Amino acid sequence: MGPAGPALVGAALLAACTPPDPPPPRPLPVKAAAAAAATDDPQARHRDRQDGLQGGKLVFEETFERNELGADWVAKQPGEWSIEGGLLKATPVPNEDLRNRGLWLAKPLPKNVRIVFQARSLSVVGDTKCEVFATEPKHETGYSVIMGGWNNTINTIARRGEHETARVVQAEHVPVERGRTYTWTIVRSDAAVRWYVDGRFMIAYDDQDPVAGVWFGFNNWATDVRFDNLRVFEL
Repeated sequence: MGPAGPALVGAALLAACTPPDPPPPRPLPVKAAAAAAATDDPQARHRDRQDGLQGGKLVFEETFERNELGADWVAKQPGEWSIEGGLLKATPVPNEDLRNRGLWLAKPLPKNVRIVFQARSLSVVGDTKCEVFATEPKHETGYSVIMGGWNNTINTIARRGEHETARVVQAEHVPVERGRTYTWTIVRSDAAVRWYVDGRFMIAYDDQDPVAGVWFGFNNWATDVRFDNLRVFEL
């Protein structure tokens, strides 16, 4: 062995005793990954849900293909709601004290339900909304679902008050496009109210004490809006 022999042997032994680089972290199990995502984003647990989006028993359908509202509807503000060209039309009410009174479906909502309808705003402010699971045919007695509220800046679900501190607001706001017809879907099959527009998940309101009302209503603050093709499915 030459003079460099011992040095080479020592280097080899040192290399053999050096631990390898740590392995890459293992991916979280699916359930753990979902829980971690839900911690960062409370909406994550609902985003990919498919339950309630199909099936069920059709218990009510409304196409507004007539001239009068009829017995299925309860209008709280005379002259605000009418049918025009096969569409439900909201005429803005000048007096703010008389707004938000709504048009209410006289037939009760099932406990587990999917509600589907079309909505179109003819105003740049958007502001299209309905109310679900209200305990009486009155504004803010259930959940308000609003697209393009506050001058087309907020999409939200609010419980018993549009300005409640716990209301759920869509993180990446999708504004209402003037004149575009949207298909809304609202589902409740557990303690959460889930909202979809054109098949896209918007937001969900998780409620530990769900409002158990049976009233559904179209509502309006001061926007020129149209609604059509309401269907209610019992799940």
